[in-house]
Amino acid sequence: MIHGFFLLLVFLSEVAAIIAYGYWGFHVPSSALVKWVLGVGIPAAVIVVWGLFLSPNASVEIPQALCIGMKVIIFGLAAAALYSAGRPKLALWFGLCVLLSHGMDYVLGEK
Repeated sequence: MIHGFFLLLVFLSEVAAIIAYGYWGFHVPSSALVKWVLGVGIPAAVIVVWGLFLSPNASVEIPQALCIGMKVIIFGLAAAALYSAGRPKLALWFGLCVLLSHGMDYVLGEK
């Protein structure tokens, strides 16, 4: 049961990363068109990459080390996006929650 709780947190951290990219895109000091392209385009690109390489039912199988590296990059950039958008405390809490949820998921066994 506790592993299911951490799996839920892992899923929610993935959703939060997508939201963080969108939030950043819409808060870039630029034109409305650029904001829309970044606010929708970056999250869409991350969703495609996640689906192809990182999801449990990924289309393309990659080595575990590469999978972990890609996840670190995606979640790290999401935290950096929040920080860059003027939300440093949220970026810190997001990073801590990602470390906790993914760390506990790893420790409890499925990955």
